[in-house]
Amino acid sequence: MQSDGFCLKRYYREISRKPLLTATEEKDLSRLAHKGDLEARRQLIEANLRFVVKMAIPYSNHGLPLEDLIQEGNIGLLEGIERFDPERGFRLTTYVSWWIRLAIQRAIEQKSAPIRIPANKLELMRKVKSFRLNFEVTKGRVPTHAEVARGLRIKKHVIEELQGYEASFISLDQANEEDTPSLFHVLEDQTNEHPEKDITQKEMKHQLNLAMRVLSPKERDVLRHRFGLSDERKGLSLRQIGRLIGLSAEGVRRIEEQALQKLRRPMVRSYVEGFVLRIFSARSEDCPTFSILSNPLEADLGAGSASFF
Repeated sequence: MQSDGFCLKRYYREISRKPLLTATEEKDLSRLAHKGDLEARRQLIEANLRFVVKMAIPYSNHGLPLEDLIQEGNIGLLEGIERFDPERGFRLTTYVSWWIRLAIQRAIEQKSAPIRIPANKLELMRKVKSFRLNFEVTKGRVPTHAEVARGLRIKKHVIEELQGYEASFISLDQANEEDTPSLFHVLEDQTNEHPEKDITQKEMKHQLNLAMRVLSPKERDVLRHRFGLSDERKGLSLRQIGRLIGLSAEGVRRIEEQALQKLRRPMVRSYVEGFVLRIFSARSEDCPTFSILSNPLEADLGAGSASFF
């Protein structure tokens, strides 16, 4: 493995020679790729390989070698490119970041599970999560096991069995009563030289607003004021919001807590957190070795992958 690996620095230097794509180039290449143009697909992949490395680095202390994380992230990149719709108006990095992160997290979850989760179970878990999120967005409530089973045409006991496999994700932070948090403090890229600089705050706000459709109108209003998602430049305090909507600070706090509980549900949370990009620099001058997909175009994406759109 050592002799077959690549030096991270050398590999990153190599893939960084590939020019980043403009929004117009992304659209044109994506349209061609969807028509079966392999050269267009290759250009999309190569232009975004450095993005995968940057997203994989923060997970390097989660029990898997960086080589595995990058390989999983590359598979997520391929899946995201396959599913990217250039007509929706978002940059490619905005969309594929969710798939890259999902692929990396899935690999970590499988590695850390007390019992190794079979690949077919992982695929089914993804389908269940996708169905649940879409159900919550359209119906405004969590589906029952029976509803999930009917929707996916599988037996109810299979859904119940999957409950034991589900891994927990990091919870969204809950603010103190009189703090005025800025949710996009963590969503905003603090660097100036990475591909993800094109993931604008406006786009991320739009994605978060889509996820917030699981909330009631009052819950949405409270969170929009609380986190500065409306016209405010920063979030408002509980008392300020209370004055706006005619409630006490305690009443606003209860609504906020209820809304955040809904957003903490795994299927909603994983959707929201897909846009929280934490890019770190390498922590050492040492040059780690890792393996990478020798030919990303040959990666098997599998069938029946989950879709949130």
